[in-house]
Order: sequence, then structure tokens, then C-alpha cells
Amino acid sequence: MEEYTLAQCLHKYSMESLHAYCEEYDAEFTEDDKDAVCIALSNALIQQNAIAQRLGILEDNAFDALQGLIRGSSIDDENLIDALDGLDLIYGSAEDGQWHAAQETAEAVNAMDETMDQKRKDRVWLMQCLTIVQHYWADASMAVMRELYQKNPSVDPDADLKELFAEIPNSETPCTMIQDSFVIRGWRSSEVFAGYRQSQQNCDFYIPSMEEVLDLYHNDFDTLDPCGMQVKEWFLHAGADEADLELLLHEMWNDMNYGHTEQSIRQNAESMITYDTAEEQNDFRQKVHAWYLHARRIDMRGHRMAEREQTE
Repeated sequence: MEEYTLAQCLHKYSMESLHAYCEEYDAEFTEDDKDAVCIALSNALIQQNAIAQRLGILEDNAFDALQGLIRGSSIDDENLIDALDGLDLIYGSAEDGQWHAAQETAEAVNAMDETMDQKRKDRVWLMQCLTIVQHYWADASMAVMRELYQKNPSVDPDADLKELFAEIPNSETPCTMIQDSFVIRGWRSSEVFAGYRQSQQNCDFYIPSMEEVLDLYHNDFDTLDPCGMQVKEWFLHAGADEADLELLLHEMWNDMNYGHTEQSIRQNAESMITYDTAEEQNDFRQKVHAWYLHARRIDMRGHRMAEREQTE
């Protein structure tokens, strides 16, 4: 049976992309010799343990699919293919649908034991929890992160979170560690965030459920909020294309999350709407208003405007 190598996987990149890739991993780049470049880069990735590191951030469904591929099964899920291909763990073509695990990938998978696999699960969950830092907290202590981390019963509750974080590639998280805190890059120093930092001082940390963490990680915005769902249903009833609608809803939620004004968010959405009646306009605006009040905000550490109104 033919073996597929990591060097073959790398041939999919242009020479320009390979040049940047080589610089990242300090691999020798030879002009006009793609074979030599791919071999040199492959060797650098192996020497720097990059394959094992990438396996260590795979979610269960992607890891299971990769194991199946190594055993001879196929992968049909495009999202899983994109995830594995994007990490250069598999080799193939979307045109013919034939995908194979690179030889080096298979060797690394076969070398994993139960302890390594548990650390993968722990690391992936921490990576998913960092989504909450990105969207809700911006700056969280180890104790706060530990409280969220322990929401998942399948991970080691006493895992060294600092060590796990150090094993997550920079490209996979917008966060950094400052002493024992998880912080969005630039948060503490940027004047852009000064107002948010000030507003947060009056708020405690909202600790979401495991379901909320996974939803935010996979969708990059809160799709569980009933108020947001009502806005989505309004658009669908009006004949909106669902694929385009997801982009608009994501943009609206992101603006709410960062505390933009309700008026600016509504006006942006209404630029794409032609109302038939005043009642239709009023209905839409009421739904956007409700969503605005219930969207979780970074300047409130994940709390909602509606919660503040209830306490006033």
C-alpha cells in the first residue's frame, strides 16, 4: 500500500506560502526547488514535535475521524476534513474525495497512550474555555478559569492549566498569560480597551455552562439566546437566505457583545430590509431591542444589560 508523507502534504502550498511557513519553523528555503523545500520543512516540523502538538489540540470527533482514516475508513464530513487538512495531518484532494493520513501522522497517533489522550482532552477543553476570555471576560485569574474549566466532568479537575496553555499554539488562541491570568493580547495596555476595563470593574464574572462554552467555541457567537433566535426567525420568515443571515447575525451579536449602541446595530441591519408595514418595522425593532438587552457583553464580564436593569 502506498505511503503518503508529510512532505507530500506540504506540496499543496504555493512557494510564497512555503517561504513563510519555512520562516516560522526556521527551515531552509531553496528557490525553485519545491521538493527540497517540502522535505526541509517536513523535517523541521518533525524535529520540533509539531505533529504531536497538532494532534494534541484535536477535538474528539476530529481525532476519532483521523484514527478511522488510519485504519482504512473514509472521512465525509467537510468540517473534519478542513480541520485535519488545515493542520497538515492528512493528504489528498477535495476534487476526488480521497484522503489519507500522512505516514508521520499515523506514527504519532499510534504512539499516543491513555495519559497523552487525556491530556489532549484537557487541553482542548481549556482551548474552548479561552473562547469565554475572548468574548466575555478579556482578563481572568487562574481561579476564575479553574471554576469554568471544572464544568467539564470528563477532564482532570486538577490539571496544570498553565502547562496546558503553554502547549496550545499561539495561532489557536487570542490570549496570552500574564503571571497567573489569562488575558486577551493587548487588553491591559491598549487605549482602545480602556473604557471596557473601567466598565468591568463594577461586574463579577459570569460563569457559563459547558453547553454555552461549546456553542460559543463552535459558532463564534451565542446561538442559544432565545431573543437572538427570534430575530433569526423574523429574517427567515421575511425570506432571508440562511447562509447570508448567519453572517449578519454574527455581526450583530459581535457588536452587541462589544457594547456598540442599539441604534447603530439596528440601522446596519435595517439597511438590508424593506418593510411592508409599520407593524412589521415595530415588530423587528422590538425583537432587536430584546436581543440587545439579553446579549452577553465583554464590558460586563459576560453579564447582560437586562440583568443590570433588574437590579436597579
